[in-house]
This record gives sequence, structure tokens and C-alpha cells, in this order.
Amino acid sequence: MNEEVADLALVHSIETFYTGGSVEWSTDGDTIFTTCTNVVKALRIDDGTTRYVIGEDDDASHVSCVQCSPDSHSMIVAYTNGLLREYILPAKTAIDAKAQMNRQWRSTHTAPIKLIRFSSNATMLATGSADFTLKVWKLESQCCVASLKGPTAVTQALFVDGERILIGYMDGSVNFYRLKGEKRLMHHWKYHTSQVVSILLLERTLVATVSRDQTISLISLETNERVKTLPLFEPVESALLIDDGTMLTVGEEGVLKCWQPTTGKLLRSSNICNCRIDSILRNRIRRQLLLISCDSNLYLVDEKTFDVRRQMVGFNDEIFDLTFVGANRQYMVVAANSTDIRIYETQTWACHLVPGHTGSILCASNASWDANIFATSSKDNSFVVWKICEDEKGFSLPQKVGVATGHTNNVTAVRFSRTSKKHFIVSVSNDTTLKLWSLADVKPGSECVKLSASSTLVAHTKDVTCVDVSVNDRLCVTGSLDKTAKLWHIDPTKMQLGIAGTLAGHRRGVWDARFSSSTQIVATCSGDCMVRVFSLGANECIATLSGHPSAVLKAVFVNNSKQLISADSGGLLKIWSISAKECISTVEAHDDKIWAMLAYDDESRFVTAGSDGRIRIWEDVTEKKREEEEEKRTQRIKDEQKLSNLMEQKRYAEALSFSLTLSRPFNCLKVVNALLEMGGMELRNSVADLLEEQLVILLDFASQWNTNSRTSNASQQVLYEILHCYTPEQLLKTPNIASVVESFIPYTNRHFERLTRSRQNAAFLHYTWSQMRLPDADTQAA
Repeated sequence: MNEEVADLALVHSIETFYTGGSVEWSTDGDTIFTTCTNVVKALRIDDGTTRYVIGEDDDASHVSCVQCSPDSHSMIVAYTNGLLREYILPAKTAIDAKAQMNRQWRSTHTAPIKLIRFSSNATMLATGSADFTLKVWKLESQCCVASLKGPTAVTQALFVDGERILIGYMDGSVNFYRLKGEKRLMHHWKYHTSQVVSILLLERTLVATVSRDQTISLISLETNERVKTLPLFEPVESALLIDDGTMLTVGEEGVLKCWQPTTGKLLRSSNICNCRIDSILRNRIRRQLLLISCDSNLYLVDEKTFDVRRQMVGFNDEIFDLTFVGANRQYMVVAANSTDIRIYETQTWACHLVPGHTGSILCASNASWDANIFATSSKDNSFVVWKICEDEKGFSLPQKVGVATGHTNNVTAVRFSRTSKKHFIVSVSNDTTLKLWSLADVKPGSECVKLSASSTLVAHTKDVTCVDVSVNDRLCVTGSLDKTAKLWHIDPTKMQLGIAGTLAGHRRGVWDARFSSSTQIVATCSGDCMVRVFSLGANECIATLSGHPSAVLKAVFVNNSKQLISADSGGLLKIWSISAKECISTVEAHDDKIWAMLAYDDESRFVTAGSDGRIRIWEDVTEKKREEEEEKRTQRIKDEQKLSNLMEQKRYAEALSFSLTLSRPFNCLKVVNALLEMGGMELRNSVADLLEEQLVILLDFASQWNTNSRTSNASQQVLYEILHCYTPEQLLKTPNIASVVESFIPYTNRHFERLTRSRQNAAFLHYTWSQMRLPDADTQAA
């Protein structure tokens, strides 16, 4: 774009929507409800956008558990302080959807509530807590009808009918209670050695209890005896029944399994992810399953085929880097504090999780000579080169085409060569080394090859944090916590590295170093809160940009390298003019460290991400704001001309109405003074014709004028005419009338006292003058 960047506006933000805990699915299947610290977010399941938020962000207590009513018309939300709230959920077609709190009451639990269960008719509510008790409430009156003490923390509950309930506990035991009558405990079973995770009603008198001890027990409610115990060969976290009578389970292995619950036969299974799955939900209308993993990811799975239809990342944790890939930059690769690569489709913002490392991913970098190739580096001391291959259906998971091992510590950054002549990649690590790797053996479409380093140098004395390659592939720059940045020669023919110079001057570690794409300069960011710009010719600092209140972590050149955008550990973005060495504007972008910043190819948009887990897209609105300001200035001139014409033509009634519409107190005062000079009923007639909105503005103006003795007369005249034109009932309907009257009273009293003193002084002056004047001739003759 090569135009000055002065203002950035947020156009899209990928926010955290699930931080662990309960997840609910509406009956119609269109909305899911996720707990996010102290609020509950309602998301459209098809695109992941937020419909509305239940609760307040500034609430002191976190949400501990939620549960939808059987008809999804209401929701119960439990907080860590023991408070229970019932919210009425808005209709699906509501435009400004917002949940309304219907009632709230304080539970008497002494520990956080961990589960909520409705009875089938939604008249009763059970709350289970870590205080070993389950309480049953009448929802209409919020009256506790039963408090059932167990051996350990409550983990599961199931209403058998309106009078009986099954409760599972942490130690693997199950209690069967009658809610009415004196002898409430009907039976106690201890068939498991670990937590009961699900209680399923297979038949009217047959119950299945599923436990983390890798077994399922079938219990008859008629005889209160165990029918059989079947092995599941996995610590199960959640289970449910589907319409054909089979049972679905998820657990430690991250595999969705389908069982015949009465025989224990495994019918089919599908690997969903590489981590534990904590919960499974089912929607009858959509015939789909929702699986929630331990790392806050949600998987929408087809019930029939077990195919993953959609993946949603509830919590990105800390994001370290990101880059664009694809022919049209339609994919965004995100490196977060996870072993999985996150690949977002920039059109729909659907996310794909790709396993590829055994440690957290620290860096993502794309190849400028092939839009479908990118690399990721990790804490597992390696980096991987990937190739995205699109088919007729669109996105397909990237394939590994190269793996590099050889570093002895975290690989903090990698960069591809810029030109298409000799392909290579450079990497840096916390082992203080810089390595050069040839990509000559990497052939997209062939098997993954093991890369070997052609050159290795000990680059710094402390951890190396960043690396960048120049436009002509002749130089690379590295930054380190040893407070220096260093330049290195690259020989693409021999694939060798050599020292080219040192860029010194920072007083803290260097976090980023970046070459300019158009001029012979390099920028470095440091923990000393400064950005330094060095000349490549003499390796001297030509500009120091200071103004960040915290460590500067990232920088990018824009506007043909005439400007620079930097990001710091406090979440601030600053736009700099390099030639003037001054900050043009500051943007509060994030709540924590900004580790990643990326510019679109045309520099029309910028992407930032960081420790708060957010990915934010900013648009350059400099030109747009200039146009808006120009339009406002032009319109202001037109309005002033129109108002001047009305005054010249002595059309004061229209001028008063127009000045109020424009909210111009000074112009309105000029009109009021002109009406007062005309005398008569002109002001009253003009005030009587005002609209209600204009009357509110006029009262506000009058209260402002009343604070100054020079304009108080106009203010009092306006108030006098308003009180004569409108009845008290009409004025009481005016918004903020009480505050307006309160603002009038003290200054009106002052003006009254001032005028009273002036009148007294005038009387004294008249008396003094009459006593001091000489007698006239007639008086002397007499």
C-alpha cells in the first residue's frame, strides 16, 4: 500500500470462549454454552461466533457449573461462592439476544458446586458439591427438600423418577435414595475403586455405572444386586446412550468408542485427538456429538460415521508466533503453548488441529517462494517443514516434508530463504547456536526427509531469541539475551555461515531483529523498552525509538520502511516515524505480552497475538479517518452557513431548532439573545414549537449558561419560558429532569443574591446622590 499508517482499528478478534468446566448444548442444536472464567458464552455452533454472554465480566466469583433445562428455555448457573442463578434464555430469532436473570438464591454448600441435574419435568433440581452432599431443590420456590450426605465428593447424579435419585461419588460408590419418606437411603453399592463418571438408565430397572477404574457395572433396581461387571480397558471420563441402545465412551486415550453395554463388546472406535477427552454430549436433532478435550478444544463429530465435522479451540493459551500460508494467504498457522499446530481458515475462521511435535510450538514461518510450505519449531529441540495440499473439497491436513534435529535445546525461531534460487532455512536455539540447513532434498509430494545442518556456529553467549534473513539471502541477523544482535554472511553456494558484524547498544536482551525489505537497515527490539534502527553499511545505530513503558518484543517495517510498528510486553502497539524518530500513535491492543505481529502483503491489515490467547486483526483506517474528518469539516461549514443565513433572514425560530439539532450551545445562545432583543412573545413561541429531544438539549444548554453571570440572563429567560409553555407533568417525563433542576438551583440562588445586592447598592447610590446634590434656584429664592 505504501501509504502512511497513523490509525489502526480492530476488525476481528479470536477470543477465548472456554476455559474448562461445563459445556451445554441447546435442544435445537444451534447453540452451545461454555464456561469462560466468570461468564457463560453462548456460541453459534456452525461458525463459532458469540451470540450473547450470560453474566458479567467483572463478577468476582467464577462459574463452577452450568446446566440447561430439558427444553433449553432456561439455564442454572452455579458460582464458586455458592450462588445459584436461573437465567431465561432468549429465543433463537431474537435480534439483540440477551439472557435475563429470573431468580437467584444462595445454596448452603460449603464447597464449590460440581454438578447440576434437572428432573425430567424440570420441577426439581439437584446440586452436587465437593462437600460430600447433594441437595435437591424445588425450583419454583428455591426450597431445599433433601440434603443427602455421602462418603466423598459427589461426581454424578441421575433422577430415576420424581421420587428416586442415584448418586455417584469420587471413591466409586453409588447411593440410591428415596426423596420422600423417612428412610431415604434405599441402597449403597461399592462396585468400583475409582470415581463414578456416568450413571446410565439402560432399562426401567437396569442401571449402568461407568467408572475411571476401566469398568462398567450393571445393577438391577429390583433386586439391588449387581448383574455383571464388564471391562472397558481405558480410564473412561464420560459416557452416554444413543437411540439404538449402544453406549459411547471417551477417556484417557482420546478415542471415541461405541459399546454394547450389556455384553461389553466394542463395536467401533475412532481416534479424535492425542489427549484426554473429558466429556461427550449428543444432540438428537443434528445427530451429532460434541467432544470436549482436556486442553479446552471442542470437536463436533458425526454420530453415524464418527468423522470430525468441526474443531473449535476454546483457549489458545499463550500464542508465540503466527504466519500466513496458501496461495491466497487463506490459512493462518498459529504456534501456541501446545504440541498441536492450529491452522485457521481466514474466511470462516474454522480451526484445524494438527499434531506434529512433542513439545510446545514456539515459531511458525512461511516460505516466500512457495505459499504452501511452512515450518514450525518447538521445545522438543526440532523443527518440521510442512506442505499444505488442497484437494477438491478444499483444506486437507498438511504433510511433513522435512524434519530437522540437531539442536540440544528449544528451537526458538526459524526462517526460510527469500529467493527461489537456493532454498535453505536457518534456525536458532536456546543452545546459543545458529544452524544453516539446505532444502535441496525436500521434494513436495515425496516422503518426509531428515534434514542435516550444513553449517553450525555458536552465535551468542546466551539464549538466541530470533533470526531473520535479508531480501537477497546474503545476510541473516540474530538477537539474543546477551544484549546484542549479530549479522552473519550466508554463502548459498557452499551453504556456509560467517560472522559479518555486531549490532550493540541495548542494555537488555534483544527479543526481535528484522531486516527492511526496501532499504539497508535492520531494526532490533529489546527489554530496555527501546527499538534501535541500524545501518547495514557501518553497523551503526541511526535511530533510537523510545517511549514503550515495558519490554519491546516485536517490530515490523511498513510504508516502504519509512515507518515501524512495535509491540511490547504490556499489550501496546506503537506506530513510529523512523525519520522523525517519534511515535505517531499508540494502540492498546492486548492485555498481556504481544509475542506475534504480522502484516498483510498489502499492509492494509495487521495481526497480533500474545499471552492473553487472543488473535486480533487490525485494519489501517488512516485514509478512512481522513475522509471522515474531511466530510465532517465540510458538513460543519455547510451547517454554519445555513445557520448564518437563518440569522441574517431573521428566521430565529428555525435557527433555534437547527442549532439545537446540531448541539451547538454558543450558536444557540446567539439565537436566544436575538429573540430576547426582539421582545414580545418571540422566545416563548419558539420554545413552544420545540420537539422533546430539542427541549432536553435546550434545558442542558440553559443549565450550562446559568453557571456564568454574563449568560445567566438568557438562561433564566429560557427557563421562565419553558415553565410557562409546558406543564409539570410534561416536564417530569423529560429525561434527566431531576439532575437539570438540581444544577439550576445553586447558581440561581447565587444570581438572585448578586442581583439583590446590586439593587441595594443602587438604592444607596440614589440616596447618596439625592443628599449630595445642590438645591435649585427656586428652593434658594424661597
